[in-house]
Amino acid sequence: MKGNTMNIDNLTIKECREIAKMFGHAAPSTPYDNGMIGKYVIVRCRDAGVHAGVLESHNGRECVLSQSRRLWYWKPADNKSFLSGVAVAGLHKDSKIGVCLEMIHLTETCEIIACTNEAESSIQIAPEHVQ
Repeated sequence: MKGNTMNIDNLTIKECREIAKMFGHAAPSTPYDNGMIGKYVIVRCRDAGVHAGVLESHNGRECVLSQSRRLWYWKPADNKSFLSGVAVAGLHKDSKIGVCLEMIHLTETCEIIACTNEAESSIQIAPEHVQ
């Protein structure tokens, strides 16, 4: 913004962000690469449970996974502990895993954990749980 006058129809994005800062509002968030885009991950959501797949995008508390499977009941292999144990050692045979989805948009994500190759393979080959 130059001087005290401006033409609102010609504002740049940078100028809009500067105006938003003046009023104490954060600029709209933009997608960012947390270093895991394109990697196989496990995502824990507040309301949607736990999913595993390839992280396509991540923006705040939302993310998109491809080749996604829901981990209905998960138990880490090799006596590891917690969900991070699944991301390292893979799944125990007692785990119950959903069908593979081409794409899923998850909201209210709480954590995103990168998987080892062993864990990725374990999740991908796990049989689909049928009730």
